[in-house]
Amino acid sequence: MNNPKLRPVEALPVKVSGREMIALRDPLGWTDATPVVSPALLPILQRFDGEHSLLDIQTEFTRETGHLLPSDLLKDVVAKLDEALILNSPRFAAHRETLLREFAAAPVREAAHAGASYPGEPAEIIAMFDKHFESPDGPDGTRVKGEGQRTKDEKRQLVGLVAPHIDPRRGGPSFAWAYHQLRGRDDIEMFVVLGTGHQPMQHRFGALRKDYETPFGVAKTDNDALRALAAGLPFDLFADEWPHRREHSIEFQVVYLQYLFGGKLKARIAPVLAGSFHEFSQNGGSPMADAEVSSFTAALRKLVEAQRGKVCVIAGVDFAHIGGRFGDEEPMDKAQREQLRREDEAMMAAMASCDAEKFHQSIAAEKDARRICGYPAIYTLLAALQPRAAHILHYGQSHEPDTNSVVSFGAMAFYV
Repeated sequence: MNNPKLRPVEALPVKVSGREMIALRDPLGWTDATPVVSPALLPILQRFDGEHSLLDIQTEFTRETGHLLPSDLLKDVVAKLDEALILNSPRFAAHRETLLREFAAAPVREAAHAGASYPGEPAEIIAMFDKHFESPDGPDGTRVKGEGQRTKDEKRQLVGLVAPHIDPRRGGPSFAWAYHQLRGRDDIEMFVVLGTGHQPMQHRFGALRKDYETPFGVAKTDNDALRALAAGLPFDLFADEWPHRREHSIEFQVVYLQYLFGGKLKARIAPVLAGSFHEFSQNGGSPMADAEVSSFTAALRKLVEAQRGKVCVIAGVDFAHIGGRFGDEEPMDKAQREQLRREDEAMMAAMASCDAEKFHQSIAAEKDARRICGYPAIYTLLAALQPRAAHILHYGQSHEPDTNSVVSFGAMAFYV
């Protein structure tokens, strides 16, 4: 390979045997390999752009550093990264085609995060999720004893929920508050799960026509509902099935639904990923001006209204992503986290107004400076359901001192 080209990867600082190193991680999930390299290699890797030849890289490296870069060393780096499927090469192209073909042929979407983000055995999941409800901040916790039931609006019809998609080990009480609203709701026949697309997508929305398999068993997908959603859309709703393969934002909701209903979910699911709305947050224009957004929200509204009272839409979302992991330099100290809370609470108030455009403007006003990754799914829920009332159930932050980073999340319920 004379002109090596690095695929899009995340460069994460790690310590190996006390040494500062760089781990190269594939955010698109094409490979689980995470090669670790010395920071001294970064000037070399920056030239793995498909334009520089090996000789060009050697020449520029010597010119900049005054040191020789042996051909054998450079070729060894290229070979090891190619073996790890980090380079855009014939090896990677063949691997990619194999994965696409295998996923298309698979009868179910297998659990991608069992045994990592949550346990791989049903009994262990139940024990873990029970603790979410019983924690001091959970709906059955001591700090809110007796308040949990009062958060249910018995006079209105529940149509939507906002639940986190952060690792359940970090966002447990928020998950519990969201799913507490569904206790005893055996009458719901379908859950439309709007996930957050963390991979690039061809369209604004992408549905998956596969059942979801988890340690609890298989959650059935309502393909009739998905076909109804897709009918008449100006884009192919099923063109983005691949991003579902490793996406956690829907998987976590499915597992929690199965747990809530005793491990066996009689209701069917309709899994849909919401892609990027980035340009709307930057230019301030309404997402509804986009034909894909307006047509999908109208189709979802029609689906829900046709089965009024039998469908609940769940948006699997997180809120802000700030700090070192996301390129911010300011310290995420207590004062900064309190400021974030105030900003998030103002955004949640906009969500609770049940006005999709008001929520959108709360994001666009700051050009999504806090990186609200749930923005597209939340907007879609509000625009499609047009709820009349909302309850803010919980708010939380996950602070990582080691990376000087914070991710925020919450739970809300929406009614008509």
